Amino acid sequence: MFLAHATGFCKEVWDPVVAELRATAWGGSITAWDAPGHGDSPAAGVAFDWWDTARAALDVIAACEPAGPRLGVGHSMGGATLVMAELLAPGTVQGLILIEPIMFPPPFQRVEENPLAVGAMRRRASFASRQEALENFSSKDAFTLWDERALQAYVDGGLVERGGRFWLACDPDLEADAYRSGTAHGAYARLSEIACPVLIVAGASSETHPEAFVEHLAGLLPNSRYRLIPGTGHFLPMERPDLIAGQIADEFSRLTTDRSV
Repeated sequence: MFLAHATGFCKEVWDPVVAELRATAWGGSITAWDAPGHGDSPAAGVAFDWWDTARAALDVIAACEPAGPRLGVGHSMGGATLVMAELLAPGTVQGLILIEPIMFPPPFQRVEENPLAVGAMRRRASFASRQEALENFSSKDAFTLWDERALQAYVDGGLVERGGRFWLACDPDLEADAYRSGTAHGAYARLSEIACPVLIVAGASSETHPEAFVEHLAGLLPNSRYRLIPGTGHFLPMERPDLIAGQIADEFSRLTTDRSV
């Protein structure tokens, strides 16, 4: 199982989902990694190419050499990452769970005045301590519904210590450019090439992925279904890691059953 995170975050935000999976006695291998310019990955230039995230994912998956079927689970940017990885190397995974993937219709071009980019540029970049960061994030509306474990995981993995302060591992300039270029990668136009089974998951209260759009995306994928999670928004893996773990376990079971028929 391979877990790809969203823009601005880090592999550790998957920790509560992994813990929930392990609590069900799921014993398969699980690999999460930091996208270029995020978490523990090397610093990247400010110009952000979403296809580079796909190439990084292919490197991670190739290095693991899993023996059984491979399930990719991607949230937001991570969903697009895994779709693009499968486009670059068909057969890399045998199934995909795409949680509110960032794949929008044309025109496929950068949006320089993207509101998310504007917000990222205003983001506070450093803190005196991890505790100060935790308190700061806890006060923001975006984190209100997060599971406490997920927020702590973000503070643990999404900050790096330099010069006695704790800095966002994903530089706000890089994050902003990722938002500006998120509409330019064009994976939407190639969804018909994805042959493996796909489950699209979205928050029922999502502002970015309303049901009509999720249904539309599912219609572009040859072998797909979609599911809405009540009471959640765009950050549903961090809001309800228990429910996401359940979706993953069910989909992996479905994938292995289908392969054994």
